[in-house]
Amino acid sequence: MELRRRPTDVSALLRRVAAEADVKDHPVEVVSGSVHADLDEAKGERIVENLLINGIRHTAPGTRLWVKAEEREGAVLIAVEDDGVGVPAELREVLFEPFQQGPMTHPHAPGSGIGLSLVARFADLHGGRAWVEEREGGGASFRVMLPDGRQASLGRSDSSAGSESPEPDRTRSSAAGD
Repeated sequence: MELRRRPTDVSALLRRVAAEADVKDHPVEVVSGSVHADLDEAKGERIVENLLINGIRHTAPGTRLWVKAEEREGAVLIAVEDDGVGVPAELREVLFEPFQQGPMTHPHAPGSGIGLSLVARFADLHGGRAWVEEREGGGASFRVMLPDGRQASLGRSDSSAGSESPEPDRTRSSAAGD
């Protein structure tokens, strides 16, 4: 599998995926300042889409979801969080393995058990990683750290390259009701 890195407006990617997702009865809020990175946009979209679908499938109706991105030194952190019951500690590692699934809230919306394994695989292709942790305030926080290809391609030899890091404007938009 090959990466096709290119300059990507990660904030716009999050808003687009959230707007196109079938969020059913889950309010979704996109929380992201201006975040840009060199990454494979199609794989980035699939990462966000799979995390969002996972959040919808495994939480009760009405559970709030947040889709977030922020720049971290030479990388981008993407997170999909919910205020549901969370993920038991003993399941947190195995959920990213193929064909593994956690407990389902909605038996009428079964999954195949490959969505999170694809998230982990695509993160790995970028040189990053995927994991889940408890969300502050309760619920789950599914996270993906993707190194910014601009940093890797520059070899960090040009100290001015990639140093532009605008302050997040904390723009919040809602995909629910749009």
